Amino acid sequence: MNVGTSIESENSNWVFDEKVAPNFDKHVRESVPLYDYIQELAGKLSDWFTYEGAGVVDLGAATGETMIEIRKRHANLNIVGFDNSKAMIEQAKIKGEEINFADISEVIRFPKCAYAVSLFTLQFLRSEQRLRTLKRLAKSLDKDGALFLVEKVFSQNPKMHDIFQSLYWDMKSEKGFEPEEILNKSNSLRGVMRPITVSENVEQLKGAGFKNIDVIFRRELFCGWLCMK
Repeated sequence: MNVGTSIESENSNWVFDEKVAPNFDKHVRESVPLYDYIQELAGKLSDWFTYEGAGVVDLGAATGETMIEIRKRHANLNIVGFDNSKAMIEQAKIKGEEINFADISEVIRFPKCAYAVSLFTLQFLRSEQRLRTLKRLAKSLDKDGALFLVEKVFSQNPKMHDIFQSLYWDMKSEKGFEPEEILNKSNSLRGVMRPITVSENVEQLKGAGFKNIDVIFRRELFCGWLCMK
């Protein structure tokens, strides 16, 4: 079934494979509000936490867009990306970015880093996998390091969630997606994407060892946090 931007998927089977990867950058820009702003923000935030030779970790690095954005601002960083899609990693290689093939929930120890980024990644993990990954990432961060986390979220209030969901679908329609494509994408994510509420995200971050957590932006169903130990 067609989910837009020349991408085909199936019910409850959204995967970042060779059918998705070549058109992923275009698709995500048209599907996620403020996507380019989020990428720019990921780069700008690195200014406050990185230093010469510092490590940076990108969880779910996809096609390398975030790594490129950070590298534009800081030439001498050790940026390490992780992704579990070989097709996405191949797209990153075309851009000159090397990404490690790995399931982030199974990585025992992340490289020591001053700054970490996780953009729309943890929402594809189960709750226990999310917490385990966050704990291991927190241990790898410098004492004064930080994580920039962005996730799709649920609203705790059913009526508000309905409003936010409708506004999100309006946005996709305005971007040119057909109603059938919007429904198909939603169906393809059943059981694959597992968003949680804002408060549940904060609770997990605290449980992982982050003590200073603040929302840096919010747009309907999408939320970003800056998290420090």
